[in-house]
Amino acid sequence: MDGDNIVDKIKSDIPDILSGDVEKLVEDAKQFGEYLGRGRLTTSQIRNIFSSVKRLESFKKNETELLLLRPKMAYVAGRHGKRTRVIRDLQEVMDKCIQEVRDEVSFKNFQDFFEAILAYHRYYGGE
Repeated sequence: MDGDNIVDKIKSDIPDILSGDVEKLVEDAKQFGEYLGRGRLTTSQIRNIFSSVKRLESFKKNETELLLLRPKMAYVAGRHGKRTRVIRDLQEVMDKCIQEVRDEVSFKNFQDFFEAILAYHRYYGGE
């Protein structure tokens, strides 16, 4: 499956993932993590954003900080330019996730999804 198809599939699954469909979360994280790992996305390129997501305690306490991750991710994607499409794909998926987070359950599922993507990214060769 190419990048466009993977991104489109995952974006269409985000409401289910954020509402608690663990099977879709794992399946999509595996596919996307493999795509990112094979696309040479480096952990350092997304470490700060992931660290920011993990530090957030709850949706209620950190809604503003969560929303501010959207421009932060856009900056990271823009800084790497068009030469690294996988960063833009990750930014697009995470941006869609953040827009869909509405409560504590979807917030926690977003954190789990991001963490699972990075775990599979590492497994499939991401550095």
